[in-house]
Amino acid sequence: MTPVFVYGTLLSGRYNHDYFLKGVEFMGEATLQGYALYNLGSYPGIIPASGERVMGEVYQVDDQILARLDRLEGNGWLYTRQVVGARVGEKDISVQVYIWNGEVNPGNKIGLDSQPWNDEKMMGRYI
Repeated sequence: MTPVFVYGTLLSGRYNHDYFLKGVEFMGEATLQGYALYNLGSYPGIIPASGERVMGEVYQVDDQILARLDRLEGNGWLYTRQVVGARVGEKDISVQVYIWNGEVNPGNKIGLDSQPWNDEKMMGRYI
């Protein structure tokens, strides 16, 4: 089993959650240090950024679900799955997370006060 940090359309209540994570073990709400969240249009992406944080959730997934997530996220071309540290509650753990491979518009950064990602609220915000 692999813990995966999600921060966008895979969050509970968002449009991809039930297709990929319904019934999967929820480990808790989490924070990822050293990354910033950006609105990419109909979905978000994160990139490394010193002093920034991203709010999300962590789920424990098996290899089959991880392979499905890799296909969804375009692992290796749109995003790259990496092992990073995250804080779940009071505990620091290693998680897998999808890091955006493309460029970002600095004006599309989503501050901590507007997190976690909400596709209904964000989709038209920067388009």
